[in-house]
Amino acid sequence: MEYRRFGKTALDLSVFSVGTMRFLHGWDEPHDHLPDDSLENTREVLQAAFDVGINLIETAHGYGKSERLIGQTLPHLRPPGVDWHIMTKAKPTESAGEMRRQVEQSLERLKVDRVALFAFHGVNTRDHLELALRPGGCFQALERMREEGLIGHLGFSSHAPPPVLFDAITSGAFDFVNLHYYAFRPANRVAVALAAARDMGVFIISPNEKGGGLYTPPAKLQSLTSPLHPVQYNERWLLSQPEVHILSVGPSLPEHLDIHLTSLGNPPYWGENERKAALALARETAQSPLSRCGICTRCLPCPEKIDIPEMFRLFQMADTFNMVPHARFRYGLMKPNDHWIPGAKGDQCSRCGECLPRCPQGLAIPELLLQAHKKMQPLEEN
Repeated sequence: MEYRRFGKTALDLSVFSVGTMRFLHGWDEPHDHLPDDSLENTREVLQAAFDVGINLIETAHGYGKSERLIGQTLPHLRPPGVDWHIMTKAKPTESAGEMRRQVEQSLERLKVDRVALFAFHGVNTRDHLELALRPGGCFQALERMREEGLIGHLGFSSHAPPPVLFDAITSGAFDFVNLHYYAFRPANRVAVALAAARDMGVFIISPNEKGGGLYTPPAKLQSLTSPLHPVQYNERWLLSQPEVHILSVGPSLPEHLDIHLTSLGNPPYWGENERKAALALARETAQSPLSRCGICTRCLPCPEKIDIPEMFRLFQMADTFNMVPHARFRYGLMKPNDHWIPGAKGDQCSRCGECLPRCPQGLAIPELLLQAHKKMQPLEEN
């Protein structure tokens, strides 16, 4: 296992964390009922993570049974060979008192006196950021609890667009950031660099599942990254960047850790196989007219609330690399007023034309949006 200094926290953390969203029955109601098979699954997964040198457990107040399962299981595990740490998260609250109650409840569930890392969960909009940092509010409660030794370092987790990320990173309030950044979604490269310039820890959220459904890749993608599995290619692409410190891994079974361990061989991670795969992917991408769509976002805002760049990113993954199941799944989650995966469907385009003169590449955006919708709409609608 490799360990990296997690920015200004100065913690030496494993480059893989064990994410805990996928324990057996972990989301079943009621959340305070912990079946024996769930506890055994949690014990097996955490022990396997410890045994390979992972020293960061990542959870959240809102992850169903996760904190409770961890709390019941940790005392029965063989200790790892290195110091281990817990990161938990909770949404920003309206009051300091509510935030304190959430953290105290997390500590009680986890059966610990302190967590090393605490993050605001889902700072996805400017309103969320303002709520998190409001004077006299929940951030002040966290600072007080840090002084009391209940939590260590403060950060935030975000699905936000770059401008909100930039404001949160440059606020000076946080020690680390959890964000989305992968080989197939490089748009947050500037945010990663900005965080690194401020010596913040950089934690990558779900790089393989949300990063492209890479555990079950289509044959075309597998052939392009061969001899690397797409998971290995993506992880080595990330680990080759010193600004990146931790990749989240969310195993539901102990053996799910195996493929990630194969990504660790031969640092600095970017050799002949990686260069070959990158060139093959770039050549394939260049054949698509969507390759001209970058990350400028000048086409936004759309009056129909369509996230045009994200639509085109998913469309290109489906059309160029046959990553249709992943693109269709993510597209199906998009909702106009949702802050986790925002965006109206492509068939909602009114052809108003506002985006056309703003596109520096002169793309026929309305026509492409309809094509994207037809490609990615749920099967039952086809």
